[in-house]
Amino acid sequence: MKNSFEEKLEQIKQQASESIPATVSNSQDIFSFVNPIEIIDLPSKGRFYDENHPLRNCDTLEIRQMTAKEEDILTNRSLIRKGLVIDKLIESLLIDKSIPVQTLLVGDKNAIMVAARIAAYGADYDVMLNCNNCGSKNVVGIDLTKVKVRQTEDILKHAANNDVLNYQQLENGNIILQLPKTKWIVECRLMNGNDERSILRILEDKRKFDNNADLSVSEQLKIIISSINGITEAETLHRAVDVMPAYDAKCLRNNYQKLIPNVTIEKKYICSSCTEEQELEVPFTQEFFWPK
Repeated sequence: MKNSFEEKLEQIKQQASESIPATVSNSQDIFSFVNPIEIIDLPSKGRFYDENHPLRNCDTLEIRQMTAKEEDILTNRSLIRKGLVIDKLIESLLIDKSIPVQTLLVGDKNAIMVAARIAAYGADYDVMLNCNNCGSKNVVGIDLTKVKVRQTEDILKHAANNDVLNYQQLENGNIILQLPKTKWIVECRLMNGNDERSILRILEDKRKFDNNADLSVSEQLKIIISSINGITEAETLHRAVDVMPAYDAKCLRNNYQKLIPNVTIEKKYICSSCTEEQELEVPFTQEFFWPK
């Protein structure tokens, strides 16, 4: 004879089985769940990829929503150490597996990460920051649905308002600018995943001697500059960057940031202790999913 506990247990099991839809009522059907797909608007609009690239002239890109498999990627120590976490994550999420992740433009990669983060954990993003003025800790809340997306149309608007130097944008996405002091004609290219890996390798080498080392201004410029006055030979370009006037270098960096399609997360906040106003720019690393 069943005791009251056994009867209650059977009752709970019966109620649970009745509440499960027929499509997942057995152990085989439950694994037929289809992971939802997110459609992402690409900041580049696909305009600046090579002719043979799968994303050439594509406005959008499809990804799966994150699962436990992707969380495993984000916590994989080997991938973190090698700086491959984000690439492996995006590679896992892409519906079209013919897209080489390392060739994705940085702005498009950032758009993918924002969409993946919102779909997985929601749009609320809280970051713990130390005040630059007094050192106290602040929790800054960000709504990821309000990120800034800079597309080609915005770039043209900047140019019309004379917010940038006179420039020309080539079919391959490269940007040609004339520097104000030297009058050099400089061609810069849009950074992709391969460039990010180059930066990581440089930083790894530097941080063997200094844990706080960062990429220098000249190192950044050497990565993005394709030619100066038509010269493309790498050694010559590197020498030119080393002697570039600081005014030209600053103008080039500032204008480059305004002229590339990208997604940025920026927010002004006031320190709760000293009331100093500061500006936060969120980096797109693995900590973007689990901020400290």
